[in-house]
Amino acid sequence: MPPLFGERPRFFLLLAAFCWIGAGYAQSSAASTSSTVEQLQLITRIARLRLQLQAAAYRQCNGLPLAAQQKAAGIIAELLNRAEQRELQVLPKGRFDWSWSGFDQPDGMVGYADSLLQVLAAGRDPFEGKFAEPGGHVVDHALIEKDGKHHLFYIRGTAATSWAEFPTNNFGHAISTNLKDWTIEEPVLQAPEKGWDNYQVWAPYILRHKGKYFMFYAGVNNNVAQAIGLATSDDLYHWERYSDAPVITTGRWGIWDSGQWSDCRDPMVLQDGDTFYCYYTAQRKDTVSGRIEPCVGISSSTDLYHWKDEGFIRLEMSLDTPPESPFVVRHDGRYYLFYTSYRYGTVYATSAHPVKGWRQEAGEGSVVLPGVSASEVYQSKGQWYLSLISHQRNGLHFFEIRRMSWDKAGRVRVEPLKK
Repeated sequence: MPPLFGERPRFFLLLAAFCWIGAGYAQSSAASTSSTVEQLQLITRIARLRLQLQAAAYRQCNGLPLAAQQKAAGIIAELLNRAEQRELQVLPKGRFDWSWSGFDQPDGMVGYADSLLQVLAAGRDPFEGKFAEPGGHVVDHALIEKDGKHHLFYIRGTAATSWAEFPTNNFGHAISTNLKDWTIEEPVLQAPEKGWDNYQVWAPYILRHKGKYFMFYAGVNNNVAQAIGLATSDDLYHWERYSDAPVITTGRWGIWDSGQWSDCRDPMVLQDGDTFYCYYTAQRKDTVSGRIEPCVGISSSTDLYHWKDEGFIRLEMSLDTPPESPFVVRHDGRYYLFYTSYRYGTVYATSAHPVKGWRQEAGEGSVVLPGVSASEVYQSKGQWYLSLISHQRNGLHFFEIRRMSWDKAGRVRVEPLKK
């Protein structure tokens, strides 16, 4: 008999355990069912919005150019695509921890797409004054004028994506006669299947010298090691790489290794007399403190093909984040170095020399435009312009341009283009 009585507590414990497991399974099943219902509701909403978008994309809108209509429709479609892909968990996980930071959750992306769609359905451009390809985004870019037309070359990405998962492996090309309305041309300079720039191509800069066009760009390998390459063209439409190797990597002062992420990007070339100076984003290790610091690297050349290291520029306002997209111009005997500060936007430093002696007003005193990036200085028919990349949530990036001037004290001022 003792064994029988001894088994009774175990029996009741097992019975209680089965009841608890059953209750937990029921709760889990209910939660799973609720999640499935919510997912189905979201996917259904996306399908309905796509139907509305189709109608808005093909509707005749008086006063809204077809190019603007197609641009907006394509970008809204990509927002819906990304929301659906994230909800169904079919997007790449992310090459880096930050790959999908700054993006809304799927329901937030759908809500954002819906709000943009309502503007488009009302016959207005939700991205007025902003250029991008339909369903695309624009980041670092270059401007050059030829035969009365402005040529824009740019990093060509898919809207609502991260470059780490959706590589940017050629440059977009568009032309305009007024810097407002752009006609999209065929892309150029496809990344090769093999070589030092086989992963992606970034940040073009173009200048004309002795009847030939020179494009300097950042080539990126699979390890995200960046170096500066050169391609040339006679007509801006057909480009050939100068070499199967980069023309510039950082000097001995820089941190650069082809086997790991290394900063050597965003080239810009200034002609100063008979010398060309290339400025680019780089990284170094301070010999005193041992601290890793971002900086602007400099190389010089007399023929644009062969380059000599000229050291680096240490910018006090950008010792913790990279000073990206450096751009140098000379005005009234002073050199102006414009660059992107992650903290402030487009800022600038000045110097009496193209290599040394750079100074910058602290804080907001050197800010040209807050919250924007990749600015370039452009001159046409005696007028100065400042181009920029504006940003919206969920990975939307656009090209814009402003009129630029200097006041009597040499400070930079910008204003919108005249309508």
